[in-house]
Amino acid sequence: MRLGTKIIIGFFCISLLLALIGIITNRFTEQVRVEQLSYVNEGSAIVIHTSEMERSLYQSIIFLNAIRETKGSEVEVGTVQELPSISALKNKFELELTKFEQAFDALQQMLKEDKRLPENVKELDENYQVYKSLSREWLQLGTEDFEQANMMFMSSIEPYFRNNIIPQISPLRSYALSIQQERIDKLNESLQRATIANYIATFCSILFAVTLAVYIYRSIANPLSRLNKTTSEIGKGNLDERIQIDSKDEIGELAVTINEMAANLQNKTVSKEFLNNILESIQEALFVTNTEGMLQITNSAATTMLGYTKEEFSGKNIAAFFDPLAANKKEASDNNSFEYSLKTKNGKEIPVIFSEADLIDTKGDFIGCVFVASDISSRIEQEERLKESLQEKEVLLAEIHHRVKNNLAVISGLLQLQSFKADNDVVKEALTESQLRIQSIALVHEMLYQNESLAFIEYDKYVNDLLQAISSMHMSEEKDISLVSSVQPVSLSVNQAIPSSLLLNELIVNSYKHAFTDRKKGRIEVELNENNGTIHMQVSDDGDGFDINEFKESDSLGASLIRTLCKQLQGEYEFASNSEDAGTMFTVQFEKKE
Repeated sequence: MRLGTKIIIGFFCISLLLALIGIITNRFTEQVRVEQLSYVNEGSAIVIHTSEMERSLYQSIIFLNAIRETKGSEVEVGTVQELPSISALKNKFELELTKFEQAFDALQQMLKEDKRLPENVKELDENYQVYKSLSREWLQLGTEDFEQANMMFMSSIEPYFRNNIIPQISPLRSYALSIQQERIDKLNESLQRATIANYIATFCSILFAVTLAVYIYRSIANPLSRLNKTTSEIGKGNLDERIQIDSKDEIGELAVTINEMAANLQNKTVSKEFLNNILESIQEALFVTNTEGMLQITNSAATTMLGYTKEEFSGKNIAAFFDPLAANKKEASDNNSFEYSLKTKNGKEIPVIFSEADLIDTKGDFIGCVFVASDISSRIEQEERLKESLQEKEVLLAEIHHRVKNNLAVISGLLQLQSFKADNDVVKEALTESQLRIQSIALVHEMLYQNESLAFIEYDKYVNDLLQAISSMHMSEEKDISLVSSVQPVSLSVNQAIPSSLLLNELIVNSYKHAFTDRKKGRIEVELNENNGTIHMQVSDDGDGFDINEFKESDSLGASLIRTLCKQLQGEYEFASNSEDAGTMFTVQFEKKE
């Protein structure tokens, strides 16, 4: 950042801070003013309502007494008709009661909102209702019997007012004054908070201004100090010294210029010993040649690798150390790094990764080449060991598949011998079915043994072999059942090939057993293909057909195997009629797993 920019930003930040303090102070002042107005209005309203209640009650008792005295005067002079002054006094009495009730309701509402309703308010309300009821009863009695009414006023109304109403007004007045004082205290607290906030804002602004001033001072003074110290060292001849200033202002630009000057001086005065140290520190063999390929410079790694001394290297063409096939490998390589062998002094060949780059001078002219060779003998030995180990494991796995196939063949043969000895047709049929299931698994292992890949088999060839085995097993002179296949080239992993084989075996055997019970001739078709990674398998016949719901509810071994194998393949299966008259078609689809 430029020095002028720093100073301008500093003044701008201080001005912005002052404006911010002004805004904050104005907001605090406005808030205090609003609170002051609110507190004064609330406190004054409470006091006014309390005073109005007290005044109305006193006025009511005064008007009652005035009515009593006026009535007494009328009785003394014998006047029967009520004078207009008594009627006016009654109206004024009722008006004062109305004013009291309005002031009382307003006071209750204000105190309820503040949730600070005094305990004697309810008692005052009850006493007032009694007072109002007695007064109206007295007014009614006064029109009928003045003497009785006068006695009632002196013995009931006036003492009740003095003993039950007035004592309740005094605490309410004190309570109103206490609320007003509380509002004043809150106002003082707001004023105090505003004052503290102003102090804090002022302190923060001063602190920020001082911090900014110190930062600007240090951002200028410290780089100047480092610049002065480093230039003094460079002037003494210490060209390794550099000015550590990362700023982008004028001082930083000056530091970069001085550093570049020192670096240029250092590059032009670099020693040959320094260059030799660099070459000797390289762990790979280094060869530097002229334009004709004659060796000019080598390092210790090159002498150690090939067994020559540096004097023996000098003056020799680098091609003398190449393997005869190196030139062909170099031409076949697409880049400047290629792999071949270098010949040592004793005739041994060392495999290396060879890198080549042209040497270009400052004028852009070609002046030679630089070659770097890395010994890869240990890597090649490890690769050979891995190849041998892999070959051993492949042979072992193939042998395992071969032995599994042989063992399954033995089991199949035993089941066949047992079926020959069985007298029960049900047992013979169960043994034959088990034999076919084992043969379908054995065929998978045989295909894996014969296949180059031990993980996948050519499943289309396997299906044809399986169909031939099933057909020969169910060949009969009594029935002519043809087995036709339409199989496209498909490869499956061993994890999918075995359940697929068992499923195919169950479906075909099921057709042989149940589709042609009352017929001597029939046809079974098998289709297998792959479409966008989905294997499609279909077995259909033109036999008698069967009830699909019966299959879904069946708990036989064959039906259970079909459902289990479809689930194992994570596939979807479907039974349908092959035609309107007869036949069954079973279709299953599943995703091919790599």
